Amino acid sequence: MIYAVILCGGAGRRFWPFSRQLEPKQFLRLFGEKSLLQHTVSRIMGVVPVNNIYVVGNKAYFFEIKNELATYGVPEGNILLEPDGKNTAAAIGVAAQIIKTKDNEAILIVLPADHYVKNLIEFRRAIKKAILCAQDDLLATIGISPHKPFTGYGYIKVRGIKSQHKNYFLVERFLEKPSLKEALRYIRSKQFFWNSGIFVWKAAVILEEIKRYLPKLYSVLMQISEPNHIAHHWFKIKPVSIDYGVLEHSRRIGLVPAKFQWTDLGSWLALRDVFPKDKNGNVLNKNTVSLGSTGISVFSRSDRLICTIGLKDLIIADTQDALLVCHQDCTEEVKNLVKELKKAKRKEGLIHLTERRPWGSFTVLKSGLGFKIKLIEISPGKRLSLQSHRLRAEHWVVVSGVAKVLRGSETKIVKSNESIYIPQGMRHRLENPSRSAPLKIVEVQTGNYLEEDDIIRFKDDYIRD
Repeated sequence: MIYAVILCGGAGRRFWPFSRQLEPKQFLRLFGEKSLLQHTVSRIMGVVPVNNIYVVGNKAYFFEIKNELATYGVPEGNILLEPDGKNTAAAIGVAAQIIKTKDNEAILIVLPADHYVKNLIEFRRAIKKAILCAQDDLLATIGISPHKPFTGYGYIKVRGIKSQHKNYFLVERFLEKPSLKEALRYIRSKQFFWNSGIFVWKAAVILEEIKRYLPKLYSVLMQISEPNHIAHHWFKIKPVSIDYGVLEHSRRIGLVPAKFQWTDLGSWLALRDVFPKDKNGNVLNKNTVSLGSTGISVFSRSDRLICTIGLKDLIIADTQDALLVCHQDCTEEVKNLVKELKKAKRKEGLIHLTERRPWGSFTVLKSGLGFKIKLIEISPGKRLSLQSHRLRAEHWVVVSGVAKVLRGSETKIVKSNESIYIPQGMRHRLENPSRSAPLKIVEVQTGNYLEEDDIIRFKDDYIRD
């Protein structure tokens, strides 16, 4: 059987301020209404049955992943949770081991959750060729013919065609991100391809190669046969990428050249390449006015008007609480900026003003000394935990929908344009009884301390701490 393993880890630090530690890149909606993860799932559904799609991600994002997959019917049991990030060798290895336990002949299609792919027909054609390659007990990788000397990708050098009818090359070696001079040489030689990070192989074969080149990791994997075993053994694993740990050493790798348009969305510059440009080489959104600017890219998650005059080759990324302006040649440095924000303990590196929760989301509208105002949206049929706050009181005004409120020992129904007060220290629970419409309320908090950790949970549908 054919299975898909989607790698949904990573923080996407190069996409700050859009991505944050608590809302990483794979959940961003950069192309329409689907997140990058959802695009990846829908892309592979034409090749793999939905019950054979597995997602490996950090346990901190479980509810987010679950909500993202619900639209497609991917079983919750196919979400493999890492207690913390250990890089791609561990993520791929644990998926291979768990799937092989139930299907000894399994072939895995390994896909990062944060790629841009155009031309699904060619994508699926390349995957099917890679499956043929994997059936020859090779580790198959999808190679992208480079159309420019890009220094942000790894490269793969091939050494000849092994089989014309299966149309794959044998791989000579994997190469790290090159200098510009090296990248120019790679393009001229025609023997080099971009490393897409998309792989196809038998679960048994990748585990054999992990055993050969990463024996310590293999010994840990052999102790994991079910998803609930992961947490018990994960601490024993040392982080290493599949490229560095296995692929740079293995001699049984085949490369299938691909014709589809592909971009590893690793930076703002890579995202710029995907979008059409105007006559001045600009990528502009509908809320931008530009006079005399050339080669600029404006991305926005806020509603404000952005105006530019006489700028050149800049990236502008705007959100409700943070703005990034950088030269397009410096987009790889955004990750270092995020490190500085973390050192300074700036919350802008951690969260957005809008935070997602298993039950919906909330947006901080305004905060000041002794008060905070939020817009809370609760999904149909969802409810918050039964909780209390030691240091704050709350006043709720229903904007739309109907709220079911447990306050102390009484239950009240609060309709649109009505309000209810929750005193400091009182047990309470907020619920949306509707099965079709979201509930929106404005919450006004008052007190000496208004942070999110002032919550005592007594009962919780989502079993959070």
